[in-house]
Amino acid sequence: MFCSFTAKEGNRVQSASEYPLTTGPSLADQAYTALRKSITDGVFVPGQRLTERALATLLGVSPTPVREAISRLEHERLLHRDGRALTVAAPTVEQLRELVYVEAALRGVAARIAAVRASDRELAEIAALHTQAQSVQNEGRTVEYIATDTLTLTRQFHAKIDETAGNPMLIDMIATAKAFDWSIRLRAATTLGSRYPAQAGHRDHQEILEALQERDADRAERLARADAIRGGERFLAFAEQETSTTT
Repeated sequence: MFCSFTAKEGNRVQSASEYPLTTGPSLADQAYTALRKSITDGVFVPGQRLTERALATLLGVSPTPVREAISRLEHERLLHRDGRALTVAAPTVEQLRELVYVEAALRGVAARIAAVRASDRELAEIAALHTQAQSVQNEGRTVEYIATDTLTLTRQFHAKIDETAGNPMLIDMIATAKAFDWSIRLRAATTLGSRYPAQAGHRDHQEILEALQERDADRAERLARADAIRGGERFLAFAEQETSTTT
């Protein structure tokens, strides 16, 4: 019997029902957005089997809009169909590496545009997120909570830069490129604990912030691209280690 799809982030349980749909003329678009977000946020995990009927029940709509949403997600390679079986795509480590370089190129473009377009208010919001990420409370908290908060804030830092670029298509492309990295990054940060190189990431983000504040588009693009590659290689090294221990 179907109840709900959930996934843990730290000790917090996420559910796709956090993305309720409203009645309106574009239920297929709403279903697509909700399901896509559930994949990119790690609510649906790689390899998880889904059914059209269960998803329709989850979202409270008929199968028709869900069927249309599934078709779009298959086209984006976020869902995979093998005969009648529908699963969340489960990319290999090598495929994840390719996606890291795609994401790096796109984030570089977003930073370049943001350096030109960002308002003073938007720059202040980006700076505030960076400060919050550096100031996550460690004392008396589990490694899992610390890792979740730190990674969430750094994702918000990057997302705000992407948003400031003001290009919805670019934002969607970045979301697709990084669709499967959340759970691996979280496991890496939790497993490594104090050995996880969070400070290196903070230094990179400080340099990106300064380039944005100085309206230096070339430098912002270069730094954002390099930061995405370095961060990606860190979690890929962990993914490779996981793969080697399970084969």
